[in-house]
Amino acid sequence: MSNLSEMFEINSGCSSTFTLENTALVAEGGGQRGIYTAGVLDSWLYKGFNPFSLLIGTSAGAQNLSSYITCQKGFARRAIFGLTQKPNFFKLKRALIRRSAVDLDWYFDQFENATLPLDIEQGSQRLKTRKLLFSATNTSTRRAEFFEPSRDNWLHLLKATSALPLLYRDGVQIGEQRYVDGGLAAPIPVREAYEQGARRIVVIRTVPKNAKVESPWAHKLKSLVCSRKRCPSVIDLLTHHENAYKRAIDFIENPPEDLEIVQIFPEGNLGSKLVNSSYQDLDRDYSEGVRAGLTFLEEYGRLYV
Repeated sequence: MSNLSEMFEINSGCSSTFTLENTALVAEGGGQRGIYTAGVLDSWLYKGFNPFSLLIGTSAGAQNLSSYITCQKGFARRAIFGLTQKPNFFKLKRALIRRSAVDLDWYFDQFENATLPLDIEQGSQRLKTRKLLFSATNTSTRRAEFFEPSRDNWLHLLKATSALPLLYRDGVQIGEQRYVDGGLAAPIPVREAYEQGARRIVVIRTVPKNAKVESPWAHKLKSLVCSRKRCPSVIDLLTHHENAYKRAIDFIENPPEDLEIVQIFPEGNLGSKLVNSSYQDLDRDYSEGVRAGLTFLEEYGRLYV
């Protein structure tokens, strides 16, 4: 671990409950690339910075916002380093026997049963003065829906927003509907934040500003398994993501006149991947996130007090 990583061992305790009206934080997903977001948010927790009245996360972004709202510095980093690297979490050959390659059931059980579990009680108390939303994609309508976590459903909603088709086979049941990864329909939910009343939005990305929207691996998979007239719905959902991403980027680059958007993103491609990243790449990307978070505070922090 680098010195930056060692700065943030898991601990709880929030120094302030101050929030700014109409100010939102949006966190993109990205699997293990979320280690960059973990670094940004840990740097802010270290400085006691969380003025946001609305927070919206997708997939890994929702997981990161969970540890941010519970004020557990280092929790998200520990989850990515300590849990997503274990074979219990990801084993591709499970997909060959019609099981989930990514075991989200095991993963989120650790959030509840670990020696230092996600402090949902503290998070619920913090949500008395702010709103937290997780996005999930309805498999029937292919539309994004947004859910507020509570003590009773927090981990279940995290599972829903993180359930990437093909890797987690069956999606997650909420009520009478089934849901999968929120990033498929709302990869960067800035429009939702605006429609919720936010007029100042900070967006944490896990790819460079000008990264390509296309998902070449999804297209390759689609070409292998889709016939001319028929394509499995999960594959179609993956490519559906691209149009949603383009709409989000267009909204960010051409916002309404009454909206201010500030983006935080890595300068180049992160070394971390969706899964199977090296410890060295995770550590470097976490440290880059910490530096980006501190740079943001130097440049913009005075505007959020």
